[in-house]
Amino acid sequence: MTVKPKKIVVKDNSLIDASFNLSLVEQRLMLLAIVEAREFSELTYNTPVEVSAKSYMEQFGINEKESYSALRDAALTLKRREFSYIDRYKSFDAVTCDNWVNKITYVKDQGLVVLYFTDIVIKMISRLEQQFTRYYLDQVSNFKSKYSIRLYELIMKWRIRGMTQRYDIDDLRSKLGIEPHQYKTMSLFKTNVLERALEEINDQTDLIVSYEQFKQGKTITHLQFKLEPKDPKTVQIIEGDDLGDFNYNLTEPQIDLFSSKLSQDPLFGSQHANMGETSKEFQTRIKSMLSDPDWVEQNLETLMGVGFIP
Repeated sequence: MTVKPKKIVVKDNSLIDASFNLSLVEQRLMLLAIVEAREFSELTYNTPVEVSAKSYMEQFGINEKESYSALRDAALTLKRREFSYIDRYKSFDAVTCDNWVNKITYVKDQGLVVLYFTDIVIKMISRLEQQFTRYYLDQVSNFKSKYSIRLYELIMKWRIRGMTQRYDIDDLRSKLGIEPHQYKTMSLFKTNVLERALEEINDQTDLIVSYEQFKQGKTITHLQFKLEPKDPKTVQIIEGDDLGDFNYNLTEPQIDLFSSKLSQDPLFGSQHANMGETSKEFQTRIKSMLSDPDWVEQNLETLMGVGFIP
């Protein structure tokens, strides 16, 4: 009996960190399409990537009728969906919005969706150079909440380190696809999004995830997640997931990006800013710090807290 290889989802970290609001069905369709796209030696915006109702049914454990209906509905809506991600324009921080697909076709008689990815999505799922996240699709296949998939992806980005960055609450809501009018209070956010997602992740994956709250006064402003394997002997490790030898010499774009982030971080500012120092002067001084590999090594955890990944 031939054992089928496990399906692996691979995404550039800029896509992991993107902000978007896809339904559970749309996310599932995209995940299957991303897995399928790995089979192409060359992927372009004209490459048809097929996802069948049968594969959807088998992967997510639903019946045939529901599978056909789910793919049909997703095909009608996915073309209009957008995502936004952190970008650079010239030497400036920027946010870019783009679409997932440039065209999508539904073949009713075959129960088949054919996706044609946009150029930026192709780059983010196939032309991966340095920082990317991968995980087994089986780990999220039984999730019933769309927020569970997104939170799992954000956490898996930090799997090797065992602790995520500190996520600003508003930024985390955006990454999870929560609209401004939804779950506006922290109580509603925790009950309907956070606790439900963590329950599914802890019940159905090989990880145990908890979180810590950070406050300014009485207001919760940031969350940080801690993750550990349920069983270190059986945790699913994907080949190639190791840190290797890390070079603490940051590139100029990294120095520009993280000097900006650190200069705006309240906790870092309270510890390192000088009295009377302007924000521009503070950022210039941080750039000097980041140019020193010894300082980077000693303050790696601080850098990770604002999104740096070794």
